[in-house]
Amino acid sequence: MKGSVKTTVLALAMGATVSMTAVMPVSAGIFETLAGGAISMAYVSTALNKMDNSPEGQAESLAAAKERTGYLDDSAAQARVQRVMNNLVNTPLVKRSYVVYANPSEEFNAFATLGRVMSVNKGALDLLDDDQLAYVMAHEIAHGENKDIINGAKKQVGVATAAGLAGGGGSAILAGVAGNYLNNQVFTMSQEKKADELGFKILAESQYNLGGAPGSMAIIRNKYGDRYSEGLGQVINPNNHPKTSNRVKENIARMYAYSGNHVNVNESGAVFVNGDNIYTPAASGRYTGEERSYYMAGKLARLYHDNKVTPGSASYNGATVTVAGQSIITTPGSDVALMVATNLNNAFVKTAPNAKAVKKATNDKKANNTDKEKKVNNTSKKSS
Repeated sequence: MKGSVKTTVLALAMGATVSMTAVMPVSAGIFETLAGGAISMAYVSTALNKMDNSPEGQAESLAAAKERTGYLDDSAAQARVQRVMNNLVNTPLVKRSYVVYANPSEEFNAFATLGRVMSVNKGALDLLDDDQLAYVMAHEIAHGENKDIINGAKKQVGVATAAGLAGGGGSAILAGVAGNYLNNQVFTMSQEKKADELGFKILAESQYNLGGAPGSMAIIRNKYGDRYSEGLGQVINPNNHPKTSNRVKENIARMYAYSGNHVNVNESGAVFVNGDNIYTPAASGRYTGEERSYYMAGKLARLYHDNKVTPGSASYNGATVTVAGQSIITTPGSDVALMVATNLNNAFVKTAPNAKAVKKATNDKKANNTDKEKKVNNTSKKSS
């Protein structure tokens, strides 16, 4: 690394050439200082903390991110991501402040970086509705609340320091740290799972439909498969992280728990209430039947959570089914709406299935599937 670039060493950790002199003065002998081990880590930690926590660091990070990605010249798109962000950060679980902007890339992508800066690609905005976008953004906010980005960057620098800073390979190692950060390799499976969980809780505290959580993961799974490794796949589903299909199931389970174990969706897209099969929505407009199932379940889950479901509270008007005055689902016609409303009212008088019994049945099914897989594998081995 040439001398003129030494002032941007820590900026490499966010993938941009931003002067860090406003955050931490850097002398010509910085690598000699960094090579001091404990002094090195103290310096790196202080500088990264200032970048991540201070208004100045956020402004520099925002400017660098915009320079790297570009800024989408679409006032409606910029207003949209800002509106979703405002709704999310105004929930009780979000303690830090964030800035967001839309960028012009047509790829399906979104990311958060140092300084509590988030960017959403046009490609993601085109594919997701606001409920789905809110979960993706809540997931990224969760990384910020858990400080996964800053802690991951420190960990990467720490490993680099132990491996080679003292040996004089500082510039190359820190450049490698930057590359790891940009590929989101700083996130672990545990961090991703925690971000999914906190992201769902943030979504639940907002005005958005809980079905946006499994719905967004279903869209990614349907478009890219379980192991997509580029674009948003590296942010939401890196290759060493849980399968996207598992994330769909986990968010369904979170909706189920949020509803007090009243509302569920099975693998075929059927919505269940208190164990009764209520309805399996079909595709309509831009939405698949699966997405519509999640949205129907999300509305019912929130009504149960808010204690607004009472016997006989389901009704219909034309093709639309309502519960406690709120629209739940629009069906193909009034005859189907009558059926759904009747199914709901029959289910509303029942109690929630025993959670332990449901868990036992699920575990028994998993064990049975595992046994079947073992038999298939053993048969394959014998055949070979």
